[in-house]
Amino acid sequence: MRRNRKMRKINPVKNEEMLQKISALLLSLLLTGVLLAGCGGGTGNSSGGASDTEQGKNIVIGTGQSCGTLDPLQSYDGWYAVRFGIGQTLTKLNDDFSVSGWLAEDYTVNEDNTVWTFTIRDDVTFSNGTKLTAELAKASLENVYENGMRGTEYFTPAAIEADGQTLVITTESPEPILPNKLADPYFTIIDTTVDMTNIADEGPVGTGPFVVESFDPVTKETVVVKNENYWGGEVLMDRITFVYTEDQSTLTMGLQSGDFDAVYNVSMTSIGDFENNESYRIVRTASGRTAHGFMNQNGVLGDEVLRQAILRYLDRESYCENLLNGEYVAGKTLLTSASAYGYDELTDINAYDPEGAARLLDEAGYADTDGDGFRETPEGEAINLRFVYYTGRPEQQILAEATQLELAGLGIRVTLEVHDTQTVIDMLGSGDYDMLCMSINALNCGDPENHMNTYFKTGGSYNSFGYSSAEFDSVMDELSVTADADRRVELVKEAEQILLDDSVCIYYCYPVMNFVTKSTVSGITSTPADFYWVSEATDIQAG
Repeated sequence: MRRNRKMRKINPVKNEEMLQKISALLLSLLLTGVLLAGCGGGTGNSSGGASDTEQGKNIVIGTGQSCGTLDPLQSYDGWYAVRFGIGQTLTKLNDDFSVSGWLAEDYTVNEDNTVWTFTIRDDVTFSNGTKLTAELAKASLENVYENGMRGTEYFTPAAIEADGQTLVITTESPEPILPNKLADPYFTIIDTTVDMTNIADEGPVGTGPFVVESFDPVTKETVVVKNENYWGGEVLMDRITFVYTEDQSTLTMGLQSGDFDAVYNVSMTSIGDFENNESYRIVRTASGRTAHGFMNQNGVLGDEVLRQAILRYLDRESYCENLLNGEYVAGKTLLTSASAYGYDELTDINAYDPEGAARLLDEAGYADTDGDGFRETPEGEAINLRFVYYTGRPEQQILAEATQLELAGLGIRVTLEVHDTQTVIDMLGSGDYDMLCMSINALNCGDPENHMNTYFKTGGSYNSFGYSSAEFDSVMDELSVTADADRRVELVKEAEQILLDDSVCIYYCYPVMNFVTKSTVSGITSTPADFYWVSEATDIQAG
């Protein structure tokens, strides 16, 4: 959500240069989109938008986000099993990040939060007609730990037992927010009794309102069709096609031309084209996302002084107000300003201070000794930071370009490297970067514990950038077993302050999510959790 704040004075010369460069970039993207559209290859969809054919009701959704496979256990691809309406989880996150039952109709816990009992709904069937029992839910959860890589970052089960529709999960240590964690799409409930040899391309057998008809691992286009065995009521759509392109202009023009019936996350530079237009509907929501700028401490950025200087030189307020059209809130803390985790309370030791940033580097011996306009390390080594990013979210390229331009003013050379989203996720996991920009939902469980463990705790599966703090780890260990809600908030704030004090990461901004649809389309949602796109209620009326 937007907050009122006093505007900082912006250097007009610096800001004009930045705006000119970003404008040139956006013009280039627009021309690329025009050329693609002129060649008939803009959306990859030859049928063009919704239609009522012999195949029934169809819609086409354009998105800059895609899965690498349809296997929910690979990377973060479980998100797409839920987004595409293929799979569901035992619990579900509500718009206020509270949790409620979904495939489980209710649940209870013992006094020390180690034994959770879930009652599985008695009316649920998988898409193949098999009834969902506690035994099959148990097998699905066990599959997470047998074939996935991140299960223990959520919780470690000591035992999982099933009896009829009763599922009992006993954990090795107290898990006060286990229902929140089970709402993560990583725990999508699938039928593991079927042949899963080709799950990557054919998708899982889930309980959602749709089933996979086709998935192209090259273009990432995914087609889902009505689940004739859906347990949750009448499915109104017969077919939904998800078309992937990271070209933001193609997404916008595809919606304007009618090739798309809906687009996920229209660019902040284009969404105004759909405002006050009765032909379109815009669904906006605050999210749990933060645009992270990771800095790899295994290289030259292992020097905290250099990280501090970079943080102090980047004018995030200006980016949000001027380059991102005021659609984003400037970052400060790890967690969004729309949450109760200390945005207005915590101290940013690296607040915007360009003169102080330059002074830090001067005093530390970072100097331009060869006269090329860029500083070398105190040891005389050239600095050239590989900044990896993707364009699947509209802010990423703007933030990367602005960072490169600004840091040149500090005497730090930055080389931009753009890849598709999945490649950037893989590089984040491997540490193959100096800097890396990625928008991540830090409240993926309605609570930041899992995110903080995954990305910042020692040994976290995506902590490949060399950060390790015994103090931070200790706070996270306490958080994981703490049930009191107020104490959890205080512990999260403590952990956030440690990350700020250690100059670990650039928190660029907090995105506001959107779906823009034709006015005839309903039941497509943009939610703070960012998991739930379509449902049995998704529909389109004749225009």
